[in-house]
Amino acid sequence: MSIVIPARNEAARLPASIREIRRAFPQENWEFLIVIEPGSDDTEGAAIKAAEGDARFRIVPNTAAHGKGYAVKTGMLLARGDLIFFMDADLSVPLRFVGEFLLAAGRADVIIGSRRHPGSVISVRQPLARELAGRLFNLVLRCAGVTGFADTQCGFKAFSRAAAHGIFSRLEQSGFGFDVEVIVLAEALGFRVEEMPVEWADATGSKLRPIRDGVRALVDAVLAARRIRREYPRKCQASE
Repeated sequence: MSIVIPARNEAARLPASIREIRRAFPQENWEFLIVIEPGSDDTEGAAIKAAEGDARFRIVPNTAAHGKGYAVKTGMLLARGDLIFFMDADLSVPLRFVGEFLLAAGRADVIIGSRRHPGSVISVRQPLARELAGRLFNLVLRCAGVTGFADTQCGFKAFSRAAAHGIFSRLEQSGFGFDVEVIVLAEALGFRVEEMPVEWADATGSKLRPIRDGVRALVDAVLAARRIRREYPRKCQASE
């Protein structure tokens, strides 16, 4: 199994997350890919120090800062596991949910954490502006017919190896809109997608700017959905 974590300007938060991963999975023969985009701090050095020579950790520095979607894509295509997760550097979803998603892996090719699932628990809420922006973002997507999922942006998703490589090899979005393109591609390519409840706690230090990034991600997501449905019309029609 592989876990991919994208990181930029995460020198303050990432070391604690790496240490938590090592505590949670001390013996598992998994790989952990930390994909780092250049920023204004020494995230790479902090990650190397926190890994303490643990050979399961691969620190992957990107040469330019393209965006979260590009960093996730880099890691997903490098990953060698039969099941490949990506999650946020702040571990907003507790690591125990890795085990719960593993139990569901036989039912679906793509498993997405959903904070809007009736079974989810939000222990620390986002600031009101961010929460409202997120709800509006997904409402517009559903009204536009882009996706029927209530939470596309939760940074905790798992993919079979075939789904990961099939989807991310075709991914074009580099920024925050990539999650939507991933889901639309998954459905267009005929992969089974399942939502699962999570526990989620907001962490300070998010790089997302709700209005500016949200509007751009929304436009990118709608354009990506239109492109995908042109390229895979039969599969898209069959899934509707």
